[in-house]
Amino acid sequence: MLKDKEKLHEQLARPVDDSVRAVYLLLAQAKLPDGLIVRPAGHGFIESELRFELDERWFFSAVLNKSWVLWYFRRPALAELAIDPEELRQIFPGAELTKKKELKLHIRNLETAYAVLGWVLQNG
Repeated sequence: MLKDKEKLHEQLARPVDDSVRAVYLLLAQAKLPDGLIVRPAGHGFIESELRFELDERWFFSAVLNKSWVLWYFRRPALAELAIDPEELRQIFPGAELTKKKELKLHIRNLETAYAVLGWVLQNG
C-alpha cells in the first residue's frame, strides 16, 4: 500500500528516463503482501527513494536515479525471510553484495521490476 502519493509525484518531477519513471511507478503502486507498505522518502544525499516497510522495519528500498532504479534487499528482510544473499544472486545474476551484507540490483526495465515484485510476492 502506497503512503503519501503527493511525495511520490514530487520525486517523479525530476528529470529521469521514461523507462525509469515507469519502473518506479510500478514499484510504488504494486500489489504487495499484506502489511507491506511503500513510503516515498529520502535521506542524506538520496533524495528520492521508496521504502518498503513491514511493521516499521525497512525491508526493501528502491532509489530513483536518472537511468535506473537501484533496488535493495535489506538485512531485515534477508534475516526475517531466512534468505541467503548468494541464493538471491542466482535468481538475480546482476545483483551485488554491499558492505552492509545487503543485496543491490540495478533495475533498468519493467521486466526486471516484475521479476523483483514476483519474488517479493512469493516470499514476503
